[in-house]
Amino acid sequence: MNYELRIMNKKEKGFSLLELLIYIALLSIVTLIIAGTFISINRGRGQAEAVSEVNSNLRFAFEKISQDLRFADSVTTPSSAGATSTSLVVNVSGSAVTYCVVDGKLKRQVNGSCVVGSESVTSDTVAVKNFVFRRIENTNAFFSKTVVSIEINLTMDYNSSSPDWQYSGSKKTTISLR
Repeated sequence: MNYELRIMNKKEKGFSLLELLIYIALLSIVTLIIAGTFISINRGRGQAEAVSEVNSNLRFAFEKISQDLRFADSVTTPSSAGATSTSLVVNVSGSAVTYCVVDGKLKRQVNGSCVVGSESVTSDTVAVKNFVFRRIENTNAFFSKTVVSIEINLTMDYNSSSPDWQYSGSKKTTISLR
């Protein structure tokens, strides 16, 4: 009887190999579920960040260009109706303001051509892929007046090597000169 008590005491003090394997399996399953959830949340955050950054840069670029076009005395480039150009040159209060793309960044230069040291309109987190201006002229024969508008087409990509964080956004608008 004394021997049976010792065997029972040994069983109560530790885990069996089967119990240990079950605990490890359950712990592994819970860890996989938590890791999968974390990866999904991180992927979603990255995609939301990419969309937000591209859209923010698009809005800012269009607002900056719109301000210059609204106060422009004339548009030098594109020069004729229907003409397209990858740069925009407007004359604002006697100063030539130039917009162009240098190394994937939208640049703005006053009284000069776009160079690497020009003011960046877009951030380093996006790359400008398409930047086209088209001049539109509408002539009203009754009033003998021509209204000049500039159509802007801009496409940006989010700079990321991760396929989960890829996003490309485009915007197209037309702005009339005063």
